Amino acid sequence: MNRVTGYVFTIIIHSRTRKKRKGDYFAAQTQLNFRMNLFQQVRKSDYHLFCVSRMWYTIRMEKTNGTTTQTGKQTDRLTIDTKRIDVLDGVRALAVFGVLWFHFWQQNWIMPYIHVPFLARLGLPTTISLLFLPRAGFLFVDWLLFLSAFCLFLPYARAQLERQPLPDTRLFYKKRIARIVPSYVVSVLVIFFAVSIPTGAYRNVTEALRDLIPTLTFTQTLFPSVLIGTKINGVLWTAAIEMQFYLFFPFLAKGFAKKPVWTYLAMLAVAALYLRGYAIPNADSIRLTVNQLPGFFGVFANGMAMAYLFVLAGKYLKRSPQLSALALVGLITGFVLLKGMMTAAPDTSPVQLWQAEHRFLLSLVFALMTVSAALTFSAIRWLLSNKLMQFLSLISYNVYIWHQWIAVRFKEWRIPFWSGDQPPNMTGDVRWQWMYTVLILIATFALAIAGTYLVEHPAAKRILAWEPKKRNQEPLITLEVIEPEEDDENVFEETLDHIAEKQDEIPEQKIESQNEEQDQP
Repeated sequence: MNRVTGYVFTIIIHSRTRKKRKGDYFAAQTQLNFRMNLFQQVRKSDYHLFCVSRMWYTIRMEKTNGTTTQTGKQTDRLTIDTKRIDVLDGVRALAVFGVLWFHFWQQNWIMPYIHVPFLARLGLPTTISLLFLPRAGFLFVDWLLFLSAFCLFLPYARAQLERQPLPDTRLFYKKRIARIVPSYVVSVLVIFFAVSIPTGAYRNVTEALRDLIPTLTFTQTLFPSVLIGTKINGVLWTAAIEMQFYLFFPFLAKGFAKKPVWTYLAMLAVAALYLRGYAIPNADSIRLTVNQLPGFFGVFANGMAMAYLFVLAGKYLKRSPQLSALALVGLITGFVLLKGMMTAAPDTSPVQLWQAEHRFLLSLVFALMTVSAALTFSAIRWLLSNKLMQFLSLISYNVYIWHQWIAVRFKEWRIPFWSGDQPPNMTGDVRWQWMYTVLILIATFALAIAGTYLVEHPAAKRILAWEPKKRNQEPLITLEVIEPEEDDENVFEETLDHIAEKQDEIPEQKIESQNEEQDQP
């Protein structure tokens, strides 16, 4: 009976541990050794020793407290992963769709009021207003820029804290071009040649080129007429800011990795001098000056600083219920602060003045929410890292490129059809408002998916795989081995004797000076 029971326990343990430890070499070896010992013990009918061995094995496996990734590497559940922060997918998706909601709301005028009748029994208002979200959705652009600096600096922070070489600058530029340029350029050319020119948006060729060239070169923010009056795509100024920041990022990152405090303060000084010393005092032109690269240096600095602190925390801290609870409090606090800021921003005239004055504080709120989401309970992290969020994050760049242009053009082209001089959103045609919203949402997703899978990914693979061809250089010296004949051997020996005699005649001081020169680098 003991022998049969031992075999049953062997089968159960084998099946369970194989599922848990599949792909883990260490665990597989432990299981194999244990099962061999277990089999020998059961055959000897030493059931008590078998029970002790089984208990030891269970405790041993629980102490590891690990999970196995798809690559077979064991990771501690309590370790804060600083290489793949899963919640960033959801955070990026929320930020992009926050901007999308703002631009859609500008066209459809659907007021987000939620009626909850049963709240009347509790003495609470029966209407919940979410109007602050679409009214101030433009603020989420700062969150996207913060996330960009945060994600880009993570490998630099890890390399510095782990005393590893910093990432290669050439590879950084290559990856950024592969990520940003293909979808951007295709969208610009399609809109320019398929829509802007055929519809007569430009009076002459010069005007068309003045719009096209700055847009293609990511310099449209430097030309006021293009920044606020482009006939191509108004939201692309954000990509221009990103590309301009990429030019400086490797140098800022290296400085930040070696001197984080001084680099951080220097970046804040640039933003403060530009916004406080130039943009805010000139309120008449602040619409043109607030969204320039120097004005975002504070946002980028906070993103890099939070990345550095997050990697530092991952090195010295472990996940725990206390840390998760504290992070949850930080996440809720961030939402409350963000709601207050989004409520106050649209009431300021001009709103760009509020942005310039509160941009630094707003980026700190976004930093609090991002880091708190990454450190809180796993159930909340799952809400931001599930398959849906991963997909939305995957197509988010192309969603951002196309969403506003589609919303404006569909309304201009009267899709769905409407008659009269006033658009239906101004006359209160609710049915048209919802039909229009559904259509522009479907069109946005269709173009975003096509742009991601047909343009962005194939082009990125080609760009990342491309390597410049190395020229085949001819050798400066060619050696040819010739077998000497008898006469040649005699001449060769005489030549060597002659060289030896000449070397004996060189003064000793000259030889010493030559040796000193060779020792110099």
